Amino acid sequence: MNTSHDNNGDFTLDPPGTIAIVGAGTHGIEAGIYGRFLGYNVTILEQGSIGNHLLKDSHEELAVLPDQCLSSLGLSAIEAQREAGNPESIPFVHPTTVSEWVSAGLVPLSQTDLLNGRVKTGHCVKNIDAIDIEPEDGMDTSDDFAADFLLHYIDSEGNNGELRAEAVVIATGDECDIKFSFPVPCPYLYRIESSLSHGTSNLVAERRQIVKIYSSLGGRHDLDLYRPPRV
Repeated sequence: MNTSHDNNGDFTLDPPGTIAIVGAGTHGIEAGIYGRFLGYNVTILEQGSIGNHLLKDSHEELAVLPDQCLSSLGLSAIEAQREAGNPESIPFVHPTTVSEWVSAGLVPLSQTDLLNGRVKTGHCVKNIDAIDIEPEDGMDTSDDFAADFLLHYIDSEGNNGELRAEAVVIATGDECDIKFSFPVPCPYLYRIESSLSHGTSNLVAERRQIVKIYSSLGGRHDLDLYRPPRV
């Protein structure tokens, strides 16, 4: 259930609140990893395959340095998975091509314990409804609760399905054909603005948007998992 306003007037959501992310590209997977590090119950829905938009440009050279393709969180997740599975295996090798960015970066991230089973490819979200919250017994009905979301999707076999979530992050880049049955923008619905270019400045800008989303949900504007830890 979406929680009420915090003391700063922002809508917050405590872990393990449910978050649906639409899109499994660079920033969709990253938003999922970020949320899982914070303890949220994350599900990623992707209409195609992981890194679908990147693969369209697989013939092009990397627009970023290899060690910038994945964030510090992504690298930590892959390294932890490698050490847990086979400590003697070779360390992670940074991708040098766009196709390797997907096959050696995003796909392994989706298979880590943090995201395993949470990335649903071949799931095309068609529309999203709002579901009013019914106060539970003993709940202070004077509080203002935002609605939950119900995502309607069609899977790769043509079956209709639904996913209920307390927050939604749209990570489909410039493309968004989803129909909303409620006015937007609205609380708990976020969109990561993106560019077709995958250069360093765009990656950084997308990751800063992810930080802003989760710091808002956590009610902590100083929350930044990318910030180097103090020693």
